[in-house]
Amino acid sequence: MSSASTIMLLFLAVIVIGPSKLPAGAEAIWLALTNLTNAQRGLAEITLDEARQHWRTQRNPVFSLINLGYAAAEHLEELRRRLIVTAVVFVLAVIVASIFAETLLQIVRRPAGDIQLIFIRPPEMFLAYFNLVITAGTLVTAPVVLYELLLFVAPAFESSTERKVLRALRWAAFPAVMLLFAAGVAFAYYAMLPVALAYFATFGGDSIEAQWTVSEYLRLVLNILIWIGVAFETPLIVMLLARFGVVSAKALARGWRVAFVLTAIIAAVITPTPDPLNMSIVWAPLFTLYLLGVLLARLFGKRPAPA
Repeated sequence: MSSASTIMLLFLAVIVIGPSKLPAGAEAIWLALTNLTNAQRGLAEITLDEARQHWRTQRNPVFSLINLGYAAAEHLEELRRRLIVTAVVFVLAVIVASIFAETLLQIVRRPAGDIQLIFIRPPEMFLAYFNLVITAGTLVTAPVVLYELLLFVAPAFESSTERKVLRALRWAAFPAVMLLFAAGVAFAYYAMLPVALAYFATFGGDSIEAQWTVSEYLRLVLNILIWIGVAFETPLIVMLLARFGVVSAKALARGWRVAFVLTAIIAAVITPTPDPLNMSIVWAPLFTLYLLGVLLARLFGKRPAPA
């Protein structure tokens, strides 16, 4: 089982079963397995109190995790409410995306121009629609996840300074994250993808006609849209690092040569084609965004303490 599937199962368990019942359920299952093993060995059945004493004596890490679940039940209950809100929004977003799945597919395939998309396996078209709908639902739900996460950690902000930081995150950084991500997606859709796809379509010359499978096309396009959108968050990341004192604007400005090379490497990794034109199309805005981050760090970074 993959780590993503494990995390999804834990989230479902917290939502459906409830955090207050999870530790007790885990203890009951563990006790049943212990008694089953004792029965196979001809040993007497033990009670839950005896089992707890035995697990405590052994310093079993699973027992420590169960005790942590009991201690954190109240916080997990709050997390459950946040997860329920997120799950409802995700389901609604997926339903709406399913209704407009054909329109979404037409929008995503538009950068391909006249290139024909085909499917060669019976379930491929269904899986392509499923991937498109889930991705659309995830993107719509992402702002809700960020907002609910801020509300969940809000009680931990006690001082007035920390609460000011929280308000800044809620009312300033949060919209900025969405705007920068949307700008990155728009840049990838209108500037990068047409050039990259045209390069792929004409790479083989006129002797071979380009016919791409819809699943591979969607995987390529969606990955580019998402990762370019994430890359456009560079100014905010740099500003936050400066705000919390991890880096300074002066150090960032002095390290522009390193940033020059690193953004070029990132552009080479993100860009699906090996030609320098597509790499430059991605690299130029990334380096510009880094410089914008340096400017934001200078304006909003942590001020040095007076001597």
